[in-house]
Amino acid sequence: MVRPVKVLLGIFGLSTLAQALPAQAADVAPVDAAPLAAAPSNQYGHAGQFSLRAALVGGYRMVLRYDDSPFCAAYDADKSISDQQKFCGHAAPPALDLALGYAPANFVEPYLWFRLGLSAEEQTRTAAVKILGAGLRIYTMSDAAVKIYVEPAIGLEFEDGEADGFWLLNDPEYQQDLVFHIAAGPQLDLSHNLGLFLDGGVTVGVLRAIHSSLELKAGLQLRLP
Repeated sequence: MVRPVKVLLGIFGLSTLAQALPAQAADVAPVDAAPLAAAPSNQYGHAGQFSLRAALVGGYRMVLRYDDSPFCAAYDADKSISDQQKFCGHAAPPALDLALGYAPANFVEPYLWFRLGLSAEEQTRTAAVKILGAGLRIYTMSDAAVKIYVEPAIGLEFEDGEADGFWLLNDPEYQQDLVFHIAAGPQLDLSHNLGLFLDGGVTVGVLRAIHSSLELKAGLQLRLP
């Protein structure tokens, strides 16, 4: 492109301008077309990480007794043993939930679950709850900092009873119980290795009595590596 312009300028006697043209063109540096570096993005997926969760659990308990279930309210001397109160409701003793999990993919995290009660249940004269089980966390928006999860689990409840006084009259059976748990709520991941969570759920048992706990749970999750 520069050479034809020089010829035209020479024809019209503008030789000085023609001589300066190459020098000016040489001064123009080619534009570097190197692609812009992609901005780093934060990733909050859990794939390939082990996790340890700890949470405080509280809520409300409802108990529907069988005839040989522990009493769930104060003994009424005006009623026969078989006519004692069958349905009760009371605050659930607080408990600590612990879980150890591994995420083979961002959206799913199988885990082992242990619940340890922090106090006995006075209404049924039951020792502090102990549940050992397994579950699955399923995440939506699994690679985002804020995600929602659903948490089904199954477990074995195996604490003993502490029946005394009138609570011994029907020879109550404090047998091991099968429990089913479901919860859902949000999780906020503060980093790739630390998250906070809050959920609401229910835990239901069917053998010792038909009993359920409506629960609120709040805790933190540590993940490695």
